[in-house]
Amino acid sequence: MSVKLSAAQTFRIARYLLENSVSSQRQVHRDLEISLGWINAVVNSLCEAGIARKGRRRRIELEDPYALLDLVSWQRPLQRLIEATVRLDLSDVEGVEKELRETCLKTGFKYALTAFSGLTRYLAYYMTLPIVHMYTDNPEQLNQMLPKGRGPITLEVLRPDYNWILKNARKVKEFSVVDPVQVVIDYSV
Repeated sequence: MSVKLSAAQTFRIARYLLENSVSSQRQVHRDLEISLGWINAVVNSLCEAGIARKGRRRRIELEDPYALLDLVSWQRPLQRLIEATVRLDLSDVEGVEKELRETCLKTGFKYALTAFSGLTRYLAYYMTLPIVHMYTDNPEQLNQMLPKGRGPITLEVLRPDYNWILKNARKVKEFSVVDPVQVVIDYSV
C-alpha cells in the first residue's frame, strides 16, 4: 500500500468509501473538500491492493471492505490511542458505562463509546466482553476522577486521533456513541 491510511485525509477517504461503496472521485471531493489529486492517489493505491476498482468517469467501487478495514486497523491500531486503563469497583459492563456517563456529565467532558460498547448501542448484540472502550477530550482528568477499584471490567480511555470522532458522536440509548462507521473501524481492530 503506497499511502498511509492513518493519515488524516486518507483516513477520511477510507471512511467515506466504507460508507459509500460506490461513488466518484468528484463526489468524494465535493463531500470531503479534499483535492482530486490526493483522492486519485488513494484510489490508485486501493486499486493496486485489489480493494477498490475504477470505473468510467472516475467512478470508485469498493470491492473488499473487509480488506480496507484490515488495512486501516493495521495502520491505525487502537492500542496506540490508549491514554489510561482503569478498573472500577463494578462487576458489569453496563455499570462501568453508566459510571463513565455520569462522571462525564458532571465534569462536562465529552466522551463517546466505541468498539464493543458502541456496537451494542447500534445492534442487538448479546456477546459480552469484559472491556469498555471510550474516547474523551480529557483522558488524564477523567482518569483522575473515576473511582478506582478491583472489578473485573477494564475501561480503556482513548484520546481521539481525529477531531471529528467526538464531533460526529451521537446520543444512542442515553449514551454518547461514535458514528457507526467509526464503531466498525474500532471494533475490527
